[in-house]
Amino acid sequence: MAVSGSVTRFQIPPQPADPARTASSGAAHSGAGSLAAAEGWHGPHGEELGQATTAWLAAKKPTTREAYARDLRAWGAFCAERGVHVLTARKPDADLFGAALQDGTAAAPGLSATSAARRMAAVSSWYRYLVACGLHERNPFAAAERPRVDRDYSATAWLDEAAARRIIQAAEAGVGATRLRDAAMVRLMLQLGVRVSEVCSLQVAALGATRGQRTVTVRGKGGKRIERALPPSAADALDAYLASRAARAGVEPGALSGPLFATSSGRAVDRGEVFRLVRRLAQRAGLPQPDAVTPHALRHTFATIATERGADLDDLQDAMGHADPRTTRRYQRAARRLERDPAHLVAAALG
Repeated sequence: MAVSGSVTRFQIPPQPADPARTASSGAAHSGAGSLAAAEGWHGPHGEELGQATTAWLAAKKPTTREAYARDLRAWGAFCAERGVHVLTARKPDADLFGAALQDGTAAAPGLSATSAARRMAAVSSWYRYLVACGLHERNPFAAAERPRVDRDYSATAWLDEAAARRIIQAAEAGVGATRLRDAAMVRLMLQLGVRVSEVCSLQVAALGATRGQRTVTVRGKGGKRIERALPPSAADALDAYLASRAARAGVEPGALSGPLFATSSGRAVDRGEVFRLVRRLAQRAGLPQPDAVTPHALRHTFATIATERGADLDDLQDAMGHADPRTTRRYQRAARRLERDPAHLVAAALG
């Protein structure tokens, strides 16, 4: 599946025909029976289903699009294995899918409750779209049993201030043509807490200034524009990187355009490259469990340090682009949980 410039057809694993379930469904929509009996996207209305699915994906940001495509393929594969067509699936099928996601297989471990719930929500969104398009009459995930997610708990690792400084130092001590780019990118992730998808999609034009303050405008989830302050150290790192990049291109820094963080070929860095960079820096910095240090761990580190330094909940929520303050509070509570454990009070009383 690819949606870039032109619309292409989305493919899921071939789906089994299930005439018995189709007939018993008593679908009022004349096309529903034909769709349910179709092999994959083929059949009288198969093209409509394929086009609707492609349109549903095309409306998403690239990273969301890729994730939703994986989610839908996983659901299609699950249904195919059970001999159930995606358009005849019922609530019990959706419930079993949620359970299977967390149970895993011998070949792949199960997902966390958060990841399983997100995958189910993505597939539910697809069904809602089909219903809205008149291509289906029900959403089997509407009342499905979703994994219970603890909003006060985050399994993501984070770094303390000393470890975060060591990551920055490791980036600045690097060698090679990407040293300045990598150092600027790491400062942006740690000092502003931007998501890896936002780092990869940033453009040079996103840099600016407001009332004498250097800024960068980030495109958050849902296309939301968030203007963020650039601390002097982050601005200096970006200036050094862009000056070096401009010198190699034989132009002035102000003439640069395109992706803010680019490869030698000029394309934007991708998520995989950022993940590998962060892990490499964690190893170089000598951090314990470097494989647990991810771009999201750097975002969590930003939230944790901001909380420990007294950041206001509303300010932190705005900075991180959270629509729900409970998401921000989850970071805060994770940071304070051990320090505020009542066990300390009881131990002090009992000696």
